[in-house]
Amino acid sequence: MRRKVIALLLSVCMLALPLGGCGSRESGNSENTSAVNGKETQADGNAQESGNGEAVKLTGLYVSHSLTKDMNELQWLQELEEKANVDIEWEQIYSDWETTKSTRFASGDIPDILINATVDSDYTKYNGLFMELSSLIEENAPNVMQMFEEEPDTRILATTKEGKIFAAPKFQGKWPATNTVMFINKEWLDNLGLEMPETFMELKEVLKAFKEQDANGNGNPDDEVPLDFNAYGGNNAWFNSAYSLTNLLGATGIQLTNWGQEGYFAEDGKVKCYAVDERYRDFLRFMSELYKEGLINQKALTSDYSTYQSLSRGDEDGNALVGVAFGWEETDKFGPKLYTQYVPLAPLAYDVDCEPGTYDTRWRNDYSGLNMSANRICMSAKCKNPEAAIRFIDTFYDEAASVQVLFGGITDGCVEQTGDHSFKVLPPLDADMDPGTWKWTNAFAGNGPMYIRRSTELEMAQDMTFAVEERKDYDAVLNKMGESDYYPQMFMKYTDEDQNTMALTQANINNIIDNYWSLWLTGESDIDKDWDTYVQNVNDAGLPQILEIRQAAFEEYLNK
Repeated sequence: MRRKVIALLLSVCMLALPLGGCGSRESGNSENTSAVNGKETQADGNAQESGNGEAVKLTGLYVSHSLTKDMNELQWLQELEEKANVDIEWEQIYSDWETTKSTRFASGDIPDILINATVDSDYTKYNGLFMELSSLIEENAPNVMQMFEEEPDTRILATTKEGKIFAAPKFQGKWPATNTVMFINKEWLDNLGLEMPETFMELKEVLKAFKEQDANGNGNPDDEVPLDFNAYGGNNAWFNSAYSLTNLLGATGIQLTNWGQEGYFAEDGKVKCYAVDERYRDFLRFMSELYKEGLINQKALTSDYSTYQSLSRGDEDGNALVGVAFGWEETDKFGPKLYTQYVPLAPLAYDVDCEPGTYDTRWRNDYSGLNMSANRICMSAKCKNPEAAIRFIDTFYDEAASVQVLFGGITDGCVEQTGDHSFKVLPPLDADMDPGTWKWTNAFAGNGPMYIRRSTELEMAQDMTFAVEERKDYDAVLNKMGESDYYPQMFMKYTDEDQNTMALTQANINNIIDNYWSLWLTGESDIDKDWDTYVQNVNDAGLPQILEIRQAAFEEYLNK
């Protein structure tokens, strides 16, 4: 099939998160042979041809990861088109979509199908631009319906407050329950005769030893960075980064859920903001002590993610430079030469000015954020053949197709189908490429529409095998999270008025909270002297109003 792909090669921005880095009922079409399993295709009942017997021509747009190859080269995608009997002219956009999409949407100039291109607010802001999909899905998308039935949260995720569906989400249920692991250099511990720390105060003593005793043994006692983190850049990064020191707040009993929550969490069924919680104050006071003693990377406040990764991979002589850091998976974080030095450091008990066990230790639970995303694929309201478009959309949610959307094609040499419901992710054909990079090059990966069923058997690549194994020390803590402290912002539904209020008010709040944490961490300002005035200013900026709006949405979610 010949297709034209328009690649908009704009300025490429790499993602701040790592590349790796989430009952069985047969699909209604399970008796038919799938074109995407590498076998001869038998057209299923939904793959109707156009009136003259030719494939239906459609247009499509995909907002792509910077690594993903030209879509003409993705054999698995061509096979999906063939299965749905459509011929799509694609536009592949590599970056700057957020800058350009408002102009495109305002003009009404959009293609029939859009992948990874919209957010919830687009459907109200550009009213009438997108197709309402509820009836189309019910009548023509058995795979999507299977996902909605087996994973009810995906239907909630896809449904607006008014009960409409404008885009299908994704579910990739094999990812672990947290994005972030805290790693420690076990070789350094052994070099210095130290035990694994189990509390905050024990960690402090270990970090002091790392700093003072030439832990890497290269003869230079000044090149070790005891503790590193990443929270540089926009979008309120201290509160929203997956690798911020705020991961450690769970030791004070604060249950964080996913990243990018602007400091909001739930406790005993109440929505709160830890930016004004006294436990946050006490935590930051202790972190400031570590920073003052040189136990935290002094350059972390101005280091971007690339620098954060580079430092963890050591110097040119192969010496490790970092003692403790946060990451997705050890090979991704520390590279092929140093990763064997590092092991997961289990969540620590908080014992700063109190006894261990005073607080119920928690860790950030990211399961919903890693395994589900809204707005993966939608349709223009002007699409002239919506039945063909929804037929194509549904092919992404076929079991074998979903695996290939995430990891790359069977015929592309990325995946092997080993049974009716089992698959093996193959090592990269390029020996110089790690599995995460290979995946994003040959698949839509986390950007794509898919339904990876819990019942599907997947033999993962090395990075995912390691990621699952590394989190075993976290399972007991992660399992503490219950309904009353599970706060998945992604499922919350708001009116247009509430969304506007929250956007304006949160911007005012962020101007306050994002200006103070670094001043307190570095000791440029005294947190105890500032605290009361700071909290009052945050409340005056509108925090109580936001909490009221969020509480109502949270209770509505719990009642569904």
